[in-house]
Amino acid sequence: MKNDEIKRANRKALPKFLLFAVVCAVVGGAVGYGFGYESGNGKLLEVLKNACSFFGAYIAPWVMVATAVVVPTVCIPIYEGAKKLLGSWDGENEGVSDNIDRKLSVVMWVTSAAFIVAYFLIAASYSKGLATFDDEKRTVVFFIGIAAFFAIMVEAIVLQQKCVDTTKRMNPEKKASVYDMKFQKKWMEDCDEAEKIIVGKCAYKAYFATNMTCAVLSIVLA
Repeated sequence: MKNDEIKRANRKALPKFLLFAVVCAVVGGAVGYGFGYESGNGKLLEVLKNACSFFGAYIAPWVMVATAVVVPTVCIPIYEGAKKLLGSWDGENEGVSDNIDRKLSVVMWVTSAAFIVAYFLIAASYSKGLATFDDEKRTVVFFIGIAAFFAIMVEAIVLQQKCVDTTKRMNPEKKASVYDMKFQKKWMEDCDEAEKIIVGKCAYKAYFATNMTCAVLSIVLA
């Protein structure tokens, strides 16, 4: 009986899968041929090269500066709001604790996203290598970007440490320091079973998102 159900499920899903594969093959072939044709003429590659060079030299550093300004501007008020709620929390009201968790999660998300974007931007900034220092203006902009990158790094670390410390005040059983090299292991040891289940679900979603991201990047880079 179980084998019949498995076969029926496969037969039902197979046509859609094959149609999707054919569509992807046609689109991929058309796009690949188009890029190959344009690359053979040399025009597309030259445009892309110039655009990437300009972005890395003159745009990426300033985007990092803007990010370094936006992160504390957005995150500090949210964090202060969570801290204020914690000060008035009676230790029992789950609605208040959930609200605190949401605010802290937003701060963690924003700082993590900013940090990831900063890594991309810093790579773009020094993609010209030593040629960056051939132009004085470009060199100044490059070092401004470096300073902004370190500012984003410090902001992310400090804000996330503040969020973890706030969570620890809500949950006295959690004692691990965010600067501890074994922080994740110790944090998990302090989690109860319900929290570990939530961590497992989040880990699965992160695994799925990573697979999708890697697939998209593989297509783009190829």
